[in-house]
Amino acid sequence: MLIPGSYAFRYAEPLPYMLLDSIGWQTAESPDYSNDGLARSDAGHLIFQYTLSGEGAIELAGETFPLRPGTAFLVTSPSPHRYYYAGRDGQPWEFIWLNAKGEDAVRLWNRLLERRSPLLSLASDASPIARFWSLYRTVSVDRVTDSAALSALLYEWMLSLFAPARSLLQPEQRAPSPIDLAKRFMRERFADDLSLADIASHSGVSRAYLCRLFQRQEKISPLEYLRRRRVEAAVTMLRRTELSAREIGRRCGFESPSYFGQVFRHYLGLSPSAYRHGSADYPFDTLFLE
Repeated sequence: MLIPGSYAFRYAEPLPYMLLDSIGWQTAESPDYSNDGLARSDAGHLIFQYTLSGEGAIELAGETFPLRPGTAFLVTSPSPHRYYYAGRDGQPWEFIWLNAKGEDAVRLWNRLLERRSPLLSLASDASPIARFWSLYRTVSVDRVTDSAALSALLYEWMLSLFAPARSLLQPEQRAPSPIDLAKRFMRERFADDLSLADIASHSGVSRAYLCRLFQRQEKISPLEYLRRRRVEAAVTMLRRTELSAREIGRRCGFESPSYFGQVFRHYLGLSPSAYRHGSADYPFDTLFLE
């Protein structure tokens, strides 16, 4: 079952294709909710947002337009726009959104805006919305974080905006590869005391071969992949639970509080406690490290 949430990706190096920066499903209930397109820090990003229920508004080209159910908008950052909560009597404004980036994203976005208005009317079963939910499920439920796999889905979503009547294609079924088995094992068992031998044994290959597979495909080692998944799990627990940082580190497979803090700082540049209390700078429930 899908539930509301927000998910962000941070890539270790620039990649030559369109990338998913963040994706979410959320509700705004306060008049304080507002996003100014000239004040955002995510320069060069592309934003899509679609109203599910309630009402918001967007200021574009000197005019104000209502964002009611079935209405979407396409904007870039930075650009002169502002979207905000416009509900009445505290009625929640529920919406889905995604944020893309990369030179290819900008190129396609510009071509799209040559053909379509930045304000769209889309039925709830329209292809772009169906593809959004497929992408959201892939991130939030399946926990797929591979940048190329997510970008392939992102391209499909973007192209569906050019031809929204196009039907969804079912992905081909295939047997999982050793690296797929290893990734799934680490995502599901990150809290356990896993060794490289454990991971290789589950994947049905030798330790040396598994390391070569990871270096060739992921550019990192299997244990580095495991550390990233552990930090991601810790980020979610820091935001969604009241557990102490020490207990979260233990539940995420870190052998000691000091090692947990060391690894967390390596990836995010601050301590677990600082991250927990820095919601203004880090507003996402879940963060993926790539």
